[in-house]
Amino acid sequence: MTTRPRKTFGEGTLKVKDGHQGENHEDFSQQDIRFTTKDDILYAFVLAPPAREIVIKTLATGGMLDREITTVERMRTFDEIKSKRSSDGLTASCPRV
Repeated sequence: MTTRPRKTFGEGTLKVKDGHQGENHEDFSQQDIRFTTKDDILYAFVLAPPAREIVIKTLATGGMLDREITTVERMRTFDEIKSKRSSDGLTASCPRV
């Protein structure tokens, strides 16, 4: 599957360093999210297992995504996840693994 970068690569607390990929030695949190797109689908990858609701600030109403979000699904299972979009971001329920 060939994907393209989103308008922003992601969001989160971990600062990305220049250089080799292995230089970030801190753990990811559920606030560390990366984006990519294919066709009309936006993929948001949460880089750590979520322990509570996931809030994606980049997807807030009035933000970078200028259209409606119709569904939020978990990859592989395609189970629909309950979500709510507001000016604070897109809040998605925490799927159990």
